[in-house]
Amino acid sequence: MKINKYIPFGIILIIFGTMLFFLSGIDQFIRPFTQPLLMGSSKGKDILFFVLLGITMILSTLGDNERIRRYFKNLHIPEMLKDKDFYLKLSLILLLFTAIDGIVMEFYLRNSLGIDWNTILVIMNPSETSTSILHSHLYKGIFGMVLGMLLTYIPAGIHTGSSLSAYTPDLIGLLFILIPINYIVMVISLQRRKAAPRIFLAVAITISIIGLIDGGLFATPTIGGIYGILILMYNNEILEGFSDYITEKDKRDAIKSQLNEELVTIKSVLSGKIRDNGKSLKKYLKILIPHIALIIIIVLRFSIAFYGACPDSYELDVANPHDLDGLDQYDVLNLTEHENKTTFYLSNQYNEMELLNKLAIDLEGKCDWYSLSWNIYSYL
Repeated sequence: MKINKYIPFGIILIIFGTMLFFLSGIDQFIRPFTQPLLMGSSKGKDILFFVLLGITMILSTLGDNERIRRYFKNLHIPEMLKDKDFYLKLSLILLLFTAIDGIVMEFYLRNSLGIDWNTILVIMNPSETSTSILHSHLYKGIFGMVLGMLLTYIPAGIHTGSSLSAYTPDLIGLLFILIPINYIVMVISLQRRKAAPRIFLAVAITISIIGLIDGGLFATPTIGGIYGILILMYNNEILEGFSDYITEKDKRDAIKSQLNEELVTIKSVLSGKIRDNGKSLKKYLKILIPHIALIIIIVLRFSIAFYGACPDSYELDVANPHDLDGLDQYDVLNLTEHENKTTFYLSNQYNEMELLNKLAIDLEGKCDWYSLSWNIYSYL
């Protein structure tokens, strides 16, 4: 029996991801390649990327099996449900729905703790875990809890975010189920595609699932996944053309001519020099929609970051505090004490990331959690 060419490729990826799990040091060499895709990257993200991509490549071959294909084709269901492009659109809807629900839960969590929406929440017990609307880890908290039940050993350097599970709303556990459902729908949409679209979509699927778990809607992997799915939805013929150019040598001249025509159209659209070459407005919109969507999400992310910024001072809420003498080193402008929470107002002289990292050290073992208002202006 002939082995599908994508199966060995998937197995190699899984083996490599497994090596990253058990061996230290290797991830430092592949970090420069995964960092742009995975938003900062980490050992845990790198492992998940290679293992999940490998599994996705293997599962993409299910539709190549004639018996499975024939069974699916003969099912007594509407023809629409047999169309892989229908599942591609459905996967995008589920992806957005799950990501947006994660943001809603971030609002709900902050409301239940009595803190503002534009804050970075850091859980200190039993280990440090942060989450915010701009980079949510609520789904990661559930994922980490599941990992903890399945694995007896998790190497140092892999942060599961399980500390959040004690604070996340019960509903987030139910919403987490949407992630594997979304993945199944994505895998169905991947079936019987040519090489370039298949690999391209497999990567988009992988990073979007990672983004949902670690970062939420505004994380680079999630945005990249959304962008990739839209590219395939509206420009699939270009990716298929590349596949045909490589595999069908006798048709290369015709395919090359068609690809050149598509690329000329794209260049004319992006440069604003749309020529009257018989192309319909619909064609131009198909080319532009993925890029417009990408720009909208990026603009929305930065708009929220700037709108929610507190440039005048940092508001630091510390829950159930004790022995906070270490905070005397900071430029404290004012403080207010509540029943189980103390609020400090700190000078805006600090860089947000440096302040977060320093507070994590100084508040270790001295509170249950703390929240810090964000200030994107501190990076400028």
